[in-house]
Amino acid sequence: MKREYHTHEGEHPEDRIFKDKQYINRLQEHIDLVFEHLVHDLGLNEQGKDWLFDYVFNEEHEIDFEEYLDKYDVRYADIIDKRLIGW
Repeated sequence: MKREYHTHEGEHPEDRIFKDKQYINRLQEHIDLVFEHLVHDLGLNEQGKDWLFDYVFNEEHEIDFEEYLDKYDVRYADIIDKRLIGW
């Protein structure tokens, strides 16, 4: 790429792409950590983790998690790792 091409901020496109790529990767790492912390705090089993992932990242409607599970005939109690929460 020729150096005469610049973004609106005066950066070379490759420099901007590299900088934003690093930022996006750090954001993804943060998102992953927040999600894993939530799974742990909720005491979810692997199936529960999958349901929560789908709810967080794919559910378009503004419903709560239990309503979401009800749509699929899943009980919240069935997605809890009972060893982690002392059931």
